[in-house]
Amino acid sequence: MAVLPKDVQRQIEKQSPKEIGKQLEKMTREKFEIIKNQMIDEFEEHPVTIELEAGEGAKNTSGTLSGYGNLFTFIGFPSGYDPLGEIRLRLNQTILKKIGFSKGKLNFITTEPTREALFKMTKFSDFRNDFEGSRSWLDGIETGISGLGFYLYIQGKEFETSRSGPAIQLRGGKKSESALGGGSTGGAILSQRTRYTRTSYISGILKRFREKVARLQNLKIK
Repeated sequence: MAVLPKDVQRQIEKQSPKEIGKQLEKMTREKFEIIKNQMIDEFEEHPVTIELEAGEGAKNTSGTLSGYGNLFTFIGFPSGYDPLGEIRLRLNQTILKKIGFSKGKLNFITTEPTREALFKMTKFSDFRNDFEGSRSWLDGIETGISGLGFYLYIQGKEFETSRSGPAIQLRGGKKSESALGGGSTGGAILSQRTRYTRTSYISGILKRFREKVARLQNLKIK
């Protein structure tokens, strides 16, 4: 059996870790793209996303309003408003950045947004003059939004004072609803619809993404 010269052997030994690093990086990036696409698919297929995308005529597929009206009009988005565009863009901008290769592992970071960053991008005050401060509607979907007991939705009707078309907030409660013909609308002021139902949304999506990414840190070339 021919024996390689020592200088050639040393050259191969020097290149071996580098080649392993390249293979590991390639494998990690491929798996990362799968995980990223799963995150985006989960976001797009979530009942809240589907409901908000459907706009002011949507059904309450998320179940947050006990089936009455929809999130788009309850939150008070203006007709034609795109509440999810910035969130979708930011999720799609998530990438994997390599830091280095050591001890047989690829060190990297990922640039997915934090919940807090997304909350700053989704303030009620961005589209509602009656809101001040930093309250986020995206956070509200998960933690609760008040005012369901004063929310009136009539499909096909356009309220002159409403930014959302077929929905309006009743400042005077039951008396205001009665004046608008509440007996024939299904009535917003009913006990089963006075409490908003919280639901897991962006927090859960990001949590599951990070759990999967964390497992990539342990990848090794066998």
